[in-house]
Formats: sequence, structure tokens, C-alpha cells
Amino acid sequence: MRPRPSVALVLALALLGACRADNGNGDDQPSGDAGIDAPSGPGCTMTSPRTVAPETFVGPTGLQPRLTQMIDSAQTSLDLHMYLWTVRALADRVVAAKNRGVDVRIILDPDHAGNDAVRPTLSAGGVNVRNNISLYSFAHAKYMIIDGDTAVIMSMNFNVDAMNSERNYGMVDRDPDDVADVQAIFDMDWAAAGAETPKPADLACTRLVVSPNNARSRLVELIDGAQDTLELQIMYLAEDTVRAAVGAAKQRGVNVRVMIGDDTDESIPYLKGLGIPVKTATQFYLHAKLIVADGVVFVGSENMSLTSLTKNREVGALVYEPGAADPIKTQFESDWNSAPSL
Repeated sequence: MRPRPSVALVLALALLGACRADNGNGDDQPSGDAGIDAPSGPGCTMTSPRTVAPETFVGPTGLQPRLTQMIDSAQTSLDLHMYLWTVRALADRVVAAKNRGVDVRIILDPDHAGNDAVRPTLSAGGVNVRNNISLYSFAHAKYMIIDGDTAVIMSMNFNVDAMNSERNYGMVDRDPDDVADVQAIFDMDWAAAGAETPKPADLACTRLVVSPNNARSRLVELIDGAQDTLELQIMYLAEDTVRAAVGAAKQRGVNVRVMIGDDTDESIPYLKGLGIPVKTATQFYLHAKLIVADGVVFVGSENMSLTSLTKNREVGALVYEPGAADPIKTQFESDWNSAPSL
């Protein structure tokens, strides 16, 4: 059982949404988003122009070598939040970074038994590891911050299947505002996991899609804004507000397509009843959490469930720069064309 957080810690984290004007189980109670988007200002909306365009990548092909290269590129600092980590080779690269003088900090979900595969390696290598706190149902985020100037935001865990047989997406974000916001999230959770007094992450003016702060409202906003096309490539569609927004998009004339991870998903009759074509993956395990609205791509760790969108720690962002979004859109089209209809 996780330790109960102190009252002071709870009060400190409750300020999270008040500053600066796999898996999503347990979807049982409604819960509002904690943050409110600022109406204007640089970087205050999901599609505010970035100073540096991101890069994107697709798993599983070439994923482990790419992650290895990113970890090996760290020169001064490496902060890493991971829900599930079983690939010891990546843990070895983190230890190697520590040994060459990189300041390494790792946050893991405390309840996922799979993380025991790498804890001994990290511990023996002197890597500072903390368990995320019980204020979140799951510490489900998957991201890295390299040298304080690069954020890597992903849907993939560091597990063996992600390297070999799962469809996932990630982005490399070097925009200073985005990196600062991801860093603030990590620093807050790192302090809280160490029973220290955290500085609340200031997320009222951010491009990021963050749970439990703004994820549900922002993903519904993305779907509601679709005028021509809407594609989803997701594990499941369990959250009522998101599901209704997808249905409303179809009803207003948007061309909607949904690829879902399980052909028994309870949302399939609803989608098909509206005339939405639905497919399921057969050539890979669908672990992605992808939404593409009029060519704007969501990449992140959020599943379409109440728990994931309002109770977990999750981090995502939009890719609206065409050159960066194109590889993901191309992969979706390829997956769609090769999948059977339901």
C-alpha cells in the first residue's frame, strides 16, 4: 500500500491548477479537470506557434536504437518518467550516463511489478530513483528531459513489447516553453515523491496536454474543432465525453475513422451505429493514443478513459507543424489500409 501523503503535501499540490492566470482502470466516478486554459498569450493554447519545430518518431521499428541514442546524447542531465520499464539494455545506458557524470533522476510508477526488472540495475548503478506518489491513480506518463533543453514525449513504455510489436508514437520537442513546462511537472512530482515540499507546476499557460490538469477538456476541444477529418488510433474509447465528441463530429459532417485495439470494445456498436468506420489492428498490438484532427496530431500517454484523463499523471502535446506531423499521418494511413473492417 502506498503511504498516505501529508496534509501539507496535498495542499501544495492542490495549487497545481491555481497558478499563472495502461492503463486507465477504475473508471468509476466523474472528475473535473483541475486546470483552466488561459484565454490568450504566447504559448497559452495548444497550437501557439513554437520557436522550434518538433520531430516525431514511430514505434516499434528502430525504436530501441533511437531511444538508446537519445539517452546516450545526455551530457549534463537526464530526467525520466516511465510507467513501465523492463528493457535492461536501456537501464544499462542510463547507468552509463550516470557514470560519465550526467545528473540522472528517474520516476517510476510504484505499483507496476514490471519495473522490478530494472530496479536492481538502476540501484546498483547509483541512479536516483523515486516512486511517484499516491495522488495519482497511476504514474502513467512516459517522457524524458535531456540536458534541460529537449523533451521527449511518448506513448511507449520502456518494455520489450514496445520495442518489438506495439504501435506507438513519440515527439522530440525543443521549444523552450514546452521543455520548461515538462521540467516543472517533473520537478514537482520528483519533490513530492521524496516527501519534499513541491513547487506546483505552473500550467495555466501551456501548450501541453496534462492529466489530471487539462487533458480531458483539451482533447475534447481538439475533437470538437475538427471540420473535415478526424482519425483515432487508440487502445479503447471508454470516456463518455470524448466518445460523445467523436460522435458529434460525425453528425456534423466530419469524415471520422477509428482504429481501436480490441474488437470487443464497448464503444464499437455506438460508433458503427453512427456510420463511423471502425477497424482493429492485426499486424501489431495497438498501444497508441493517437488523435488526428484536420491534420493536427495528438501525441502523448493519455488513454481515452476517465482515470487516464482526470486521475493519472499523463503528459502529451499537439504536433501541428506539417513536416513533423506527416510521418505519423502516413503511418496511420498505412495501418488503416492494411487493417480489416469490423
